[in-house]
Amino acid sequence: MVAGPLAGMVMAEQGADVIKVELPDGVGDRMRFLGTRRNDIGALYHGVNRGKRSVVLDSKTDEGLAALRKLIATADVFIQNFRPGAAERMGLGEAELRADHPDLIYVSVSGFGPDGPRSGERVYDYVIQAMSGMAALQTDHHGHPTLIKSVVVDKVTALTVSQAITAALFHRQRGHGGQHIQLSMLDTCLL
Repeated sequence: MVAGPLAGMVMAEQGADVIKVELPDGVGDRMRFLGTRRNDIGALYHGVNRGKRSVVLDSKTDEGLAALRKLIATADVFIQNFRPGAAERMGLGEAELRADHPDLIYVSVSGFGPDGPRSGERVYDYVIQAMSGMAALQTDHHGHPTLIKSVVVDKVTALTVSQAITAALFHRQRGHGGQHIQLSMLDTCLL
């Protein structure tokens, strides 16, 4: 919910033209409703989406999917923050997009990576803090593990993603083509 959108915001602040795609379900990104709100939009949503343009497309329809693929064909980078397999089921997997756009930098951000026993599970920052041992390093005065209350794993993952995108763009500029960047929140935390 945060790592992919925040990576896009970092790229926007570095000068990229970033377009956020939302579904026309009347709700859009669920982060709109988290935390302190102003004009019914949460602060976290504003924080991770500033500097972006926005478009509403229904990728569940043939017309919406065609419009999205047309938009992606003009892009340098495509960031998806779904659980592994979701983009492929939508017709937006790396192989499908690479066939039409060989120089695309395709970015997959997930909780546990593309495969393995937990790859399809939902994950949140505090889960990765616990699994990575980060919470155990932040003990209270009784020695009990504590969480960092600032979605730090999402933030570190987003910064890692944005750096990887910059490196991939440089690699492509040198004539080496597009890449598929796969980063998990757990791997980023264990580095």
